[in-house]
Amino acid sequence: MTHGDTTADPTGSLLTEPPTGRDDQTSKQYLRLRADILAGKFPRGAALHETQLSDTYGASRTPIREALNWLAHDGLLERATRGFRVRSGTAEDVIEIYAARVALESEAAGAAAIRHTELDLARLEQLHGFCCAATDDADVRGGNFRFHEALWQAAHNSTITALLVRLTTQLRIYDSGPPSNYGEPDLLNAEHEQILVALRARDETAAREHMRAHLERSREQRIRLFAQS
Repeated sequence: MTHGDTTADPTGSLLTEPPTGRDDQTSKQYLRLRADILAGKFPRGAALHETQLSDTYGASRTPIREALNWLAHDGLLERATRGFRVRSGTAEDVIEIYAARVALESEAAGAAAIRHTELDLARLEQLHGFCCAATDDADVRGGNFRFHEALWQAAHNSTITALLVRLTTQLRIYDSGPPSNYGEPDLLNAEHEQILVALRARDETAAREHMRAHLERSREQRIRLFAQS
């Protein structure tokens, strides 16, 4: 199950926030471009030119250029001879990203076990209930990712959260479009329940270990799908 979809929770996602310090037009084009890239409108390796995009989006070239630079900074694009292209990668790239994500998110889970507030836990419980009741694939994917984002926020460490947003956004590139189904929802929800049990008990060690096992299984599923493609 991928952890990068943004469709389910009406409160929104950390992945939909524009970069700070940008004007309204740059932020608007940044969000539009990123949404289209993550949705697979531009496949991996596709060239992106500011003149063409300016025509496509009906925007001037300056905010498009700035948005492209920010997307390259996010790791979604890479510079090409003329402009940019959508980042393409290998299974080795996925392994590297997951190594960092496992380390950071298991640490976030441990911190959340200690630092979470009643509101944090209530939000996680609500999202877990949503995931358990969901039957639509988009709702399952979206609820799953909202759960992870809520856990990052419950850790109350803005540096870890920012890094995890960057890493999980990059992972979406390797899905080549709408997220694939990376596992059985019942197993996914059972793993989330184990994490929640540890958080309720404020058991830092158990929260960290359960999150690590959860993400390592996700990594292995991604690698298998990569090998099949």
